[in-house]
Amino acid sequence: MFNERIPLHILPTFVIAARLENLRATALQVHLTHGAVSQQIQQLEQAIGCPLFERQGRGLRLNTAGRELLAVAEPALQALQQGVNRIRRIAQSQALRISVLPSFAHHWLIPRLPSFHATCADIALEIDASLAVQDLLRKGFDAAIRLGNGQWADMQAQRIASGEVVPVATPALAHQWQAAFDRGASDVPLLEHDVTPWRSWFSAHQQRDKARPLALFNDAGLLIRAAEQGFGIALVKKLLVSDALADGRLVALAQPRHLDQVDFYLVWPQTAGLTPAVEALLHWLQQQLT
Repeated sequence: MFNERIPLHILPTFVIAARLENLRATALQVHLTHGAVSQQIQQLEQAIGCPLFERQGRGLRLNTAGRELLAVAEPALQALQQGVNRIRRIAQSQALRISVLPSFAHHWLIPRLPSFHATCADIALEIDASLAVQDLLRKGFDAAIRLGNGQWADMQAQRIASGEVVPVATPALAHQWQAAFDRGASDVPLLEHDVTPWRSWFSAHQQRDKARPLALFNDAGLLIRAAEQGFGIALVKKLLVSDALADGRLVALAQPRHLDQVDFYLVWPQTAGLTPAVEALLHWLQQQLT
């Protein structure tokens, strides 16, 4: 008989059972007995008014009704948990959890943390540095600083800096190779980032790409480190070497150039909106980058 009062407390157990299709494995995961899990599933089925699983000996297989319930129950439980986590963080402190690229964290953000804390003393930054594009909602991030064109699904984005690139090297290496670089000689020691190939630079300057890079990096921070060690000439985002250029550790061999539609953005989940802490971070970034 159909019961309008669905036992919502059973839904987490149902979701796990639906994924595992094994009551014993489910019981171990939810720390209940096999019999208790079986009774909960039966109670849920009685409340809904139809079976959710096909029984096959000791095994289970999700049926059509079960798949329909899983499709709505799992994202609802995830959204609820994310909301609870966010409420807990707000209640406990003004912590702001952000995801950033390691190169941005090391070469731009960390040197400016004293300025951030002086401006936003009531906000504690939790910085997660990763090359991966994190799922902000699923991983519990409040915001992220990303490189891209400003278009990310379910995200709001605000451009904070240009993604223009510039060729850089140590002063000694630049002096040695400047003339050869200007004429596009094939023996120039180039260092390359896998997302910013030198061919784009040479094409924009109507030069033939003759040189073969000495080394290829998947992280801009490592690329910059190699350039600072005098290993070669690196093509990097100007923002990431702004401090090195300012203090003379690196020099530019040409004027910066915007080769694509990639810029730096602060992004945050649409569902969360622009919270006061994220807004404070955005205003600070805009002040620092203008």
